[in-house]
Amino acid sequence: MSPTVSELEQIFHPRSVSIIGASSREGSFGRMFLEGLIRIGFRKIYPVHPRETELLGLKAYQSIKDIPHDVDIAILMTPPDSTLQVVQDCAEKGMKGIIVFTAGFGEKGAEGKKIEQEICRVARSRSIRVIGPNSIGIYCPASKLLTFPQGLMHDITTEGGPVGSFSHSGSFVDYLTYILTKKGIRFSKVVSCGNECDLNAVDFLEYFGQDRETKIIISYLEGIKDGRRFFELAREISKEKPIIVWKGGATELGARAAVSHTGALAGAKYVWDAMLEQAGIISVRSFEEIVDCLFCLHYLPLPKGKRIAVVAGMGGTNVGTTDNCIELGLEMANLSGATLERLARLLPPVGTSVGNPTDIGVATLVAPNLYGETLKILNEDENVDMLLAISDPGWPCIQSIVEAAKTVKKPLAVTLFALPEFAAEEYAFLAQNNIAAFGDAKRAVAALAKTSKYASYNVNR
Repeated sequence: MSPTVSELEQIFHPRSVSIIGASSREGSFGRMFLEGLIRIGFRKIYPVHPRETELLGLKAYQSIKDIPHDVDIAILMTPPDSTLQVVQDCAEKGMKGIIVFTAGFGEKGAEGKKIEQEICRVARSRSIRVIGPNSIGIYCPASKLLTFPQGLMHDITTEGGPVGSFSHSGSFVDYLTYILTKKGIRFSKVVSCGNECDLNAVDFLEYFGQDRETKIIISYLEGIKDGRRFFELAREISKEKPIIVWKGGATELGARAAVSHTGALAGAKYVWDAMLEQAGIISVRSFEEIVDCLFCLHYLPLPKGKRIAVVAGMGGTNVGTTDNCIELGLEMANLSGATLERLARLLPPVGTSVGNPTDIGVATLVAPNLYGETLKILNEDENVDMLLAISDPGWPCIQSIVEAAKTVKKPLAVTLFALPEFAAEEYAFLAQNNIAAFGDAKRAVAALAKTSKYASYNVNR
């Protein structure tokens, strides 16, 4: 049964949480979850432990049934053989939702699948919704609810943002939120689907599609229980909100790994590829591609076409980048005569090349503002839909790009002649100024191509 918005809101915004399997033992998940929720500022926490009466300064209870207060959701960190009984206790308590962190069910075989089904039956008999088993839970900044290990260990932010994510891999969303919050991206809500004995990826897609806080949706999927419903929802949601999907299990060996991971049936690759394209989904094949596409969608307006103008200071880089643009589905913009004349007046006659790509050579050594001035001129050409600047890592050049970006209205991606590990401050400065910065020009081109295709899909429907 599909959940209502109200049912999911009660899980993402609980007033009280019980951690069943909480602990004070150093190095245990039970302590990590309890300590993290305390640190992040969640108020009403009720730890459950069979022997302890106090954990980290909070009163502990031997059973969920012993808690004299209402409990909205429970996080289960119990052994697999006792989980079903704990779910029954939770059902009698009458809560709104259960997150089953415990693994060792459907991904282990038929017997585990039966236990999952019974967990679902018991919970649904009392109108309780279940996330998991084999789920690391939820991150919802607005409600100060966080159960992701990386975030619990590194004090992740409670500042919300526009990105929502659901995933069959807990480690994926754990790492995604940790890395991207460090890069300045903020999330609305994130959920680890786990084995989906009850709530599943399609349910969360529908919810994020309706959620006013969520503007961009990211997902890692290994299989879908209701492919037609997923397709119909995605096709409608993608009209308003970009959906980025990394589909795992595309190969035979990957599909086997998916079964052992979450028990998911991966499905045929060609069917998935066709469905993702027809639904207007941005399909990616790696974590890096997700980050790159998200940077474009988060920082840049959607391009009105696929014509790109490139400016750089190295002729060889311009040639190679042109190849990448064409191979990845973009078009090199035909600059207008007026644009070419303006560039010819701006650039020194020696060591530069007026055209597309625009080669400003080593002239930036004496005139670092050339990057910014060139971008302003290219931005005004009606034949240009998007811009790529491949810049010298020197601060004057970067600052000229940042200043120009304040007036550039078209998508502008930037990469530096330096790997990110050797120019961390420079890349951070670009991000702080809302510039979509990439460690490699080909990655920038690939992300621009995918977002251009998404924009074209919506225009041509």
